[in-house]
Amino acid sequence: MQYTAGEAAKATGKNIATITRAIKSGKISASKDASGAWRIEPSELHRVFPALAQVLQNAEMQQDAIPTQDQESSSTKALEEELAVLRERVRSQDQLLADRADQIADLRTRLDREGEERRKLAAILTDQRPRSVEVSPAEPVSPSLPRSWWPWRR
Repeated sequence: MQYTAGEAAKATGKNIATITRAIKSGKISASKDASGAWRIEPSELHRVFPALAQVLQNAEMQQDAIPTQDQESSSTKALEEELAVLRERVRSQDQLLADRADQIADLRTRLDREGEERRKLAAILTDQRPRSVEVSPAEPVSPSLPRSWWPWRR
């Protein structure tokens, strides 16, 4: 039994355009029939695209597949308990995060105060002796010779 492009799309849960694009790109080998419709071998189709879960054929199988009320309520209760635990965990993590942010802010203010205090102490410890006022000339000026504006000529 060969699939048409539409049947192949239903069997894999893909779009018809996806199936035909795969055929045209060479991922799936298929042939055209006399009317111009694609014919795809199931093995070739499912080599590239996995098949959907089998459709339940009869009412008995469908009835067995539907969970009972007890199964739903027990799974719902378990999920609600897990949700409560996770919410509590998130709350505690948020509190821890807020505590860490407060601690970081406190440490930054302490660091700023310590830096300011260090600068004040460094200013106090600097050399505070009075500077001498006497100035020594770098070159003695000879009054006898006038200086020329040419440096190599005197």
